[in-house]
Amino acid sequence: MRPLIPSLAALLVLSACASNPAPRDTVARLDASHPRYDSARCRKARAEAEQYNEHRIVRAVVGVGGNVVMPFAGAAAGGALTHRLERKKAKLNHAVAKACLDDPLARKAVATR
Repeated sequence: MRPLIPSLAALLVLSACASNPAPRDTVARLDASHPRYDSARCRKARAEAEQYNEHRIVRAVVGVGGNVVMPFAGAAAGGALTHRLERKKAKLNHAVAKACLDDPLARKAVATR
């Protein structure tokens, strides 16, 4: 049982490092002098990114509450929820980059930072 705890801790640290940037950070990195920055599509994408919610409290409740009900169930449910939210963040980052940038390579770079 002892080797399992450091392995789980290492997995948790690595998964936190591989997360997508918050959509607000992606918007903050955009160049306001870019011609497409003031377009309607870009304004809409930036507004959606600003409204994105990290759901930190929900993830904590699911993780802790699930572990109280059944050991490791909360960790599995929290991991699944985190994975779903990371995919949503990546989609929002790509939408912002697609609406506000011209260069397809820059789109990928902004979304993966």
